[in-house]
Amino acid sequence: MLALALSMNGGAACARGEADASPAKATFEATLREAQAGDVTRYVDLAKLYLDGEGVTRDVSQALVWLSKGVARGDTDAMVELGNVYFDGADGVPVDRRAALKLYARAARLGDPNGMYNVGVVHEGGGGVTENPRLALAWYLKAANAGLARGAYSAGEAYLDGYGAGVDTAKGVAMLRRAIEMGSADAMNAMGRLHSEGTGVKQDDAEALRFYTAAARNDLAAGMSNLGVVHHNGEGVPVNYTEAMRWFQLAADRGYLEAWYDLGVMCERGQGIKADDELALAMYRKAAESKDSDLRRKAQKAINRLLGFDDDEDDGRIG
Repeated sequence: MLALALSMNGGAACARGEADASPAKATFEATLREAQAGDVTRYVDLAKLYLDGEGVTRDVSQALVWLSKGVARGDTDAMVELGNVYFDGADGVPVDRRAALKLYARAARLGDPNGMYNVGVVHEGGGGVTENPRLALAWYLKAANAGLARGAYSAGEAYLDGYGAGVDTAKGVAMLRRAIEMGSADAMNAMGRLHSEGTGVKQDDAEALRFYTAAARNDLAAGMSNLGVVHHNGEGVPVNYTEAMRWFQLAADRGYLEAWYDLGVMCERGQGIKADDELALAMYRKAAESKDSDLRRKAQKAINRLLGFDDDEDDGRIG
């Protein structure tokens, strides 16, 4: 659940990667002019360009200047974005979760649903803030009631996990359905998982496939990865390694490191591709970069096995 909401205002951001530098610079210059002219709605846009180095050299100090100006003008988007800088830290800015909490709470008091949601995230603990599951859940519910899909999704997961309240599967499912109605791809993916497991809903591989597909169509990498699992294992559909590999690759291309592990399994086993230990090693090494300790552990175990340091067999099942 620990994933911060961004402010609603993000219209000036430019495409990254291969985008031409000239349009990016023109966007920056136009945004700077409008902000300097006193348009408070452009302060956050300008700060994001400084933070991302879009059309200008990355400059965290300038981003802080413009976000602080926005906060002084009462702009809740600026409060949320400045809070995010303190939550994660940045060049020359140490992590300060308490400062982040103050900014999020200020935005929340002014009715900003992203501020409400992020107050909940801070109460999940870390960075010197004591974990308080009850308050985290309460703020996710506030965000959901304010119309934020991520709030409904996080509240649903909290009820399912018994986080902040006793396990309440019925409430969890209801909140996920509410989040889906709001367009949450995360909730679609979670509902697919529930149907796959038969948790709180009827076990139904066809419904699981439907929800995973909806999540993938909304560009959620986890949904794409789960479609890979479905086709790899033949869960309600015939086993199709080619289709499984396609979905895993799409997820991996979006930075979903679990999919790199699954691709490694397929390369090692020769599923949908000629067996290739060197290629499998490269995939496992990508997965080993994950912040998730369980994924790092199993990826490293696979690496050690291929390098001859571990003779434990892998069953080749994915998911």
